Amino acid sequence: MPNQLLAFSRQFTFRAFTCAILAYAAIALPPSTYGQDILKLDASRHGGQLKEAFRDLVKDVQYYAVDVEINKRHKVPGTLLDVRRGWIACKASELNEFADKDDTFICHFAGDDTSEAKMLGYDKSLDLVFLKLTNTPDLADVKPVKELQPGQWVVSINRVSEVPLGVGVLGAGPREIESAVGYLGLTVDETPEGLTVSGVMANSGASQAGLKKGDILLKQLDNPARKRGWLAKKLGQIEPGDWFTLLAERDGELLELDVRIGANWDSVIDRQALMNRFGSDVSSRRSGFRSAMQHDTLMHPSDCGGPLVTLDGKLAGINIARAGRTDTYAIPLNDALEAAKKLD
Repeated sequence: MPNQLLAFSRQFTFRAFTCAILAYAAIALPPSTYGQDILKLDASRHGGQLKEAFRDLVKDVQYYAVDVEINKRHKVPGTLLDVRRGWIACKASELNEFADKDDTFICHFAGDDTSEAKMLGYDKSLDLVFLKLTNTPDLADVKPVKELQPGQWVVSINRVSEVPLGVGVLGAGPREIESAVGYLGLTVDETPEGLTVSGVMANSGASQAGLKKGDILLKQLDNPARKRGWLAKKLGQIEPGDWFTLLAERDGELLELDVRIGANWDSVIDRQALMNRFGSDVSSRRSGFRSAMQHDTLMHPSDCGGPLVTLDGKLAGINIARAGRTDTYAIPLNDALEAAKKLD
C-alpha cells in the first residue's frame, strides 16, 4: 500500500481515496454486514490503517522532529531546519511564557540525543522562536522541499510516534492570515500615581499572570504609564494567544509578569462553537501570520510547532496552528529559513 500511495498521490484527491475504500468494503464485506462493518473500518484519512502506511516514511525523517524544553519546565514540539547551522524553530505562543535570551533551552531528538541551544530571536509574525544548537548531533541533512502545490499529500510528525500524527492534503499555498483582536482582562483608571488597575476579570490573562486591583502599570522602570491609550496601543500590537512581559508596581515592589493575551469575547464564543462542532480545541494563537499554508490534517494544538513533510520525505514547513474544523496552518520552510538567517 505505501508504494501504491506514493505512486498515485498526486493523482488521487481525498474524494477518490474515500471512494476507493468504500468500493473495497462493498466487495469484501457481505451485503448483510456492509452497513455495520464499514463504520468500524479504521481506514479513514484520520485512522490508524492509513497512518500505518507511512511508518517507513516517519522512520526516515523523524530526526526533523524535536522537543524543545524551556527552563526545565515545559516541552513543546520543534522542527530542525538546518543541521549544519544548527537551527531549530518552535511555536512561541506554546512555550507557556514570554521567551528571552536569558532562558535555557534543551532540544530532545528522536532516541536519547539532546543538545543545549541558545535563543536567536523571536519572529512575532510567524509565531516562532528560533534557536541555535550548541552541539549538533550526528544527523543527515534536512531535505528541503523545492515545490509544493495545492492538492499534494502532506504528513505531520513528532519526535516519539512511529506513525504520523496525521495525513492531509494541502489546500492553499502561502498567504497572509489577518490579525485578530485580543484582550487582557482588566480595567484601569488614570490616577495621579499612574495607570492603576481597577478590576481584573476571572480566568483572564491578567488574572492568571497575578495582576491585582491597585497595581500600577509601568512603561519602564520608575516610569508609570499615564494614559489608557498607551495600554490600548500595546495590546493592539499583540496577537491573541501571544505572551508579553508587563511591568507593574505593587506597594513599592516591582513586578515583572509574563502575560498571555486572550481572545475577545466574540472569538471565545467562536472557539467554543468550533470545539462543539468537532470535539477538539483550536490553537490560542491562530491569526496574524505573514505567510502560512493551509492543509486539512486533523491535529491537536499542542502538536503545533512540529514538522510538515511531503510523501518523498522533504521538509515542507512547520505546523503552526489548528484554526478550524478542516484548517491547519503551516509556516512555509523558506519563510522560516529566511527569518532564522536574519536572526543568526
